[in-house]
Amino acid sequence: MPQLINEERLRGEIFLEPDEKLLCVVGSKQLEAYLERGSRRKCFAVLSDRAVYCKGKCTVSRDRRYYQTGQTDFRLDLEEFKDLKYLQKKNKVLLSLTFFFLLLGPVLLLLDKITNYGDGIAFNPILDAVISLLFAGVFFLLYSIHQRTLLELLHTNGSISLDQRWLPRKEERLLIRYLRAFLKSREEPEPAEEEFDLDSLDLSL
Repeated sequence: MPQLINEERLRGEIFLEPDEKLLCVVGSKQLEAYLERGSRRKCFAVLSDRAVYCKGKCTVSRDRRYYQTGQTDFRLDLEEFKDLKYLQKKNKVLLSLTFFFLLLGPVLLLLDKITNYGDGIAFNPILDAVISLLFAGVFFLLYSIHQRTLLELLHTNGSISLDQRWLPRKEERLLIRYLRAFLKSREEPEPAEEEFDLDSLDLSL
C-alpha cells in the first residue's frame, strides 16, 4: 500500500505508544475521513508492529456465539491475537419478519373463525392470510440470499470482525498476509533474547 498516511499524525490520533511503526491500513479512505473529520462510521483497521487498531462499525463477540455490531474503538495487542477467519452473518431481522408473517396468516384465519370479524370489514381474511404467507416467503428468500462476509480477528477475550464490504481487497490481503506471517513466526522457536520484529516477516504466503 502506498504510504499516503502521515505516520506522525497516526501517532497522535491512532497509536497508543509513540514508537509504534505503521505496517498497513485496511480501509484507507475511512482512515482519512477519521483523521480529517473524526468520522468513523464504516469500519477500518490500522496494523502497527504491536497492535491492530479497529475503529468504526465493527462486530464484537466474547464467546463467538453472540455477536453485537456497533461503533467500536478497539486496540488488539498482537500478543493477544490468536487467529483470523471469514465469518458469514445473515440478517436476523429478516428471519424475524418471516416468522411474524408465517404466524400472522393462521392467526387471521383463526380470529375470523372465532369472531367472524371479516363480516364487518371490506377485507377478506382468507386473502389477508394468503398475502401474509407470501410475505413470509419473500422475507425468507431475502434471509437466505442476504448475508455479510466478515473478517474475524480472534483474540484471548473473544473476537472483533470487520465488514468485508468496506475493505479494499488489496489492503485486506496485505493485512491478512501480515497477520498470518505473525502467527507462523510465533509457532517457530525464537532465541530467548531476540526481540520480535514484525516488519521483517515473510509476506509471501
